[in-house]
Amino acid sequence: MVARGPVPVRILLLPLILATFLCRWSWADSEFPVHDDLFSLTFPTEKDGWACGRFGAILHTSDGGASWVRQSSGTTFTLSSIWFTDAKNGWAVGNKGTILHTSDGGQKWEAQQSPVELYHMDVLFLNPLKGFIVSERTHILGTEDGGQTWTVKFQDEDYILKGVSFCDDLHGWAVGEFGYTYRTQDGGDHWEKQAGFFTIDPDTGDMKGDDFLFDVAALDPRTALAVGIQGIVKQTADGGHTWNRVDAGAPPVPIYCIRSGPGGVIVIGGKGVCLVSGDRAKTWRPAEFLPSVEYNWIYAISPAGAGGFAACGEEGAIHVSPAGSPVWQRVRY
Repeated sequence: MVARGPVPVRILLLPLILATFLCRWSWADSEFPVHDDLFSLTFPTEKDGWACGRFGAILHTSDGGASWVRQSSGTTFTLSSIWFTDAKNGWAVGNKGTILHTSDGGQKWEAQQSPVELYHMDVLFLNPLKGFIVSERTHILGTEDGGQTWTVKFQDEDYILKGVSFCDDLHGWAVGEFGYTYRTQDGGDHWEKQAGFFTIDPDTGDMKGDDFLFDVAALDPRTALAVGIQGIVKQTADGGHTWNRVDAGAPPVPIYCIRSGPGGVIVIGGKGVCLVSGDRAKTWRPAEFLPSVEYNWIYAISPAGAGGFAACGEEGAIHVSPAGSPVWQRVRY
């Protein structure tokens, strides 16, 4: 008789790992509650909003954010950004060049062809036909036909662009790693570099670069704000020729998102922090969250409803701040 030794732990764990994987894989087409991180949300109307995140998660609300239901995205790739132009037409982008489109409010999502298989970080549309995606390797993609065809509008050095914002049909900015900042003045046909650097010291081998930027908000053709690591908030008031630090009172933590709303209200959020300005970034105050987000992170913010805002982030949490209310309520756990 051959003596049998103990079964290796990795073999014992294999069924559990496989079951977990298969369960995770099936979530994209199930009603399983979403507790995965959410990275983006958009409200094209006062009532309708969408959020997206890890493992292809897409959520929809039809009551201004009070309740959310899962939609089937048809993918398990992480979706980093979502944008709707109205209650029917929307796009979501993410890993492995993923571009999804719906024309029926998310009842059905269909893949669109990306010209590059890169990790797409942010998407926005100026109208139902014209849109942009920023991606890895400083790629900016554009479409003029609602995404039936996407082309590379711009590419530069091998860095990741994280955010893009337009204030009108012509003027916009894109920002990313090492402070790389680009501006367009002709509706995205051409982009010019304005800031950012990265180098390696030939003597010491040390890397040197500008601050990472995660998001940008274009307020008008001459004014924009960008946020990044270590509580950084930067502003330009001259079309991007110069960018100056803004003292928002943020702690030295990553600030992931910035959005502007009606009446000059600007909201920024990040690791355990959310700050609000009612005077176009001149003064700031902390936002009050119930429950607190001191030990959590907020990854995306969107205007929602008539003058309100919504935010999403860690473990599928969504928070809503109605117009006129100083308190953000958590509506999803």
